[in-house]
Amino acid sequence: MKFGMVIPTIGPLATGAAAMEAQITIAQRAEALGYDSLWAPDHVVFPTTINSKYPYNDTGKLPFGADIPLLEPIAALGVLAGATKRVRLGTWVLVLPHRNPIVTAKMWATLDVMSGGRMLLGVGIGWMEEEITLLGAPYNKRGALSDEYIRAMRELWNSPDPTFQGQYVNFSGIKCEPKPVQKPFPVWIGGHSARAMRRVVELGDGWLAVPKGYDNFNETNELLVRAAKNAGRDPRSVPVIIGTLYAPSVDASISDIKKYQALGYDSFIVPVPFWAQDLKGALAVMEEFARKANM
Repeated sequence: MKFGMVIPTIGPLATGAAAMEAQITIAQRAEALGYDSLWAPDHVVFPTTINSKYPYNDTGKLPFGADIPLLEPIAALGVLAGATKRVRLGTWVLVLPHRNPIVTAKMWATLDVMSGGRMLLGVGIGWMEEEITLLGAPYNKRGALSDEYIRAMRELWNSPDPTFQGQYVNFSGIKCEPKPVQKPFPVWIGGHSARAMRRVVELGDGWLAVPKGYDNFNETNELLVRAAKNAGRDPRSVPVIIGTLYAPSVDASISDIKKYQALGYDSFIVPVPFWAQDLKGALAVMEEFARKANM
């Protein structure tokens, strides 16, 4: 069993002079407790008026205010990479349309080198039209754009003489060094639509599942199975990490995890620190989960 943890780079522990110490303390304690990976969420800005539907609950409303602090994940993970030795570090998920893919590829190669090959790039196409449009990407074409970005980044990571000709990205006659330590560099795909599942099968190294609940997971997993079979792949060959973001407590999360275990899954991400109000509480609940999950 592998348990990853969402780190509180969003919320009260992500602001002010104490934020760095809080993030490092949580990361180092998670590593000592045996958590396999740490994951940081991604948004650049929150518009004060959001009409886009939030996809990860039944209300469609963002579960916090627009003024909530949220650390930029690539920068935050760079700090945590230097503060840890074993635990893997990833984004859950990096919104691809937010950033230039050449710069993004360079940053992740740098992180992988500086962490000794511990990075996990979780990516998605995004859901918030207001934010994506503000940052300069075409919202209605974000799927095609994101697919191209993934292909372009893989070219930069793998080729000594990277060349790419696409609708949104074009480059040739360049060098992009150093390459990531991991070969291939792992790209995990988030999402829940039929197209997202095809993206997992065609372009990803696995699926980062963020279901609204157990039944919702099974519905989306059927889309993944269908996409894999259409691509001539055994669905069981597609790795899956399941996040239980909707669980409100340690006991509820473990109860849900047991349901997924019964289906044969063994990798999970839990929002442990968010079940507490402060650093002391976060550390306590991290220990509680580790004990009850027999980590």
